[in-house]
Amino acid sequence: MELISALIELFSNTWVWLILIASIMYAAGNYVDELLLGKYEQEVGTLVLISTFFGGIIALAFLGFALSGEIPLLADRPLIIKALIVGLLEALWIIPYLYATERSGAIIAGPLFQVVPIFALVLESLTGVIPPIFQIIGALIIVVGGVILSIEKEEEENGVTKSSINWGTFLLMSVSAILVALIYVLFKDAAVSGSFTLIGFWTGIGMFLSGAAIYCVWKPYRVQFHTFTSNANYKALTVQFLNEVLDAGGVYMTHLANTLGPSVMLVTAFNATQPIAIGVLGFILSYFGIAGVSSESANKRGWVMIIIGIAIIAVGLVVLALGGYS
Repeated sequence: MELISALIELFSNTWVWLILIASIMYAAGNYVDELLLGKYEQEVGTLVLISTFFGGIIALAFLGFALSGEIPLLADRPLIIKALIVGLLEALWIIPYLYATERSGAIIAGPLFQVVPIFALVLESLTGVIPPIFQIIGALIIVVGGVILSIEKEEEENGVTKSSINWGTFLLMSVSAILVALIYVLFKDAAVSGSFTLIGFWTGIGMFLSGAAIYCVWKPYRVQFHTFTSNANYKALTVQFLNEVLDAGGVYMTHLANTLGPSVMLVTAFNATQPIAIGVLGFILSYFGIAGVSSESANKRGWVMIIIGIAIIAVGLVVLALGGYS
């Protein structure tokens, strides 16, 4: 009875539902990325520039909130600088992630974001934010469950199936995850010190400016972007817009969850539910035969590993509930 009460109390927190919804949006976005890289044959450089330029739309959205709420956007120069740095990092983490997705598909690359809470724990400890040991144990248990869910099942030529982790993809996703953890820690620190709207606005500006800098400096991406725009594919543009909405929605719901939650490590541990969402979406897409969207790896993942991963995540949630989380 005490356990049930603890779980109910855990899920009564707004930040829990925010991060769970964000995980579903991330999972959907993972498949849209794979669709763009595969079916629509978009280049990584094109996706990077479009994603960063979308920061301008994000800034406009936050500008609207600021004007309607009479929130000053020029009040705190140190926070503005920090938000611009977050915007730069938002532009950089996308690059290794897209190469990893191009390399191994969404169903492998996406779940590897489960290492974010580990890096967040290290970064937060440097700022003096160290959660109680019981919370750390619970979060790490959830992370282990997420990693197990991301293990790739491969069938060799002799018909033998083996489990393995694609280390090239893992390295790319680790770089991306470090940047994402740094983004979350910096954003939370800035939002707690100032205004969520102010940080959101200047983060969008930082993304846009970073994209403009990449466009000017890195010729291969600029050429890819020009090729895409000169052969305008309106279906691809529609899908890309949907992708940016999903990504921005997931990112800022996560930012809000991190701002409201006790620590970045604890909140982002709930992203371990993302592999479950990816697996469900992969099964649905495969069932309806949407080629080029759902990775064939989905058919090679053992149900035993999936059940084990989900069970471990459930145990981690129980540990968190019993350990406190306010």
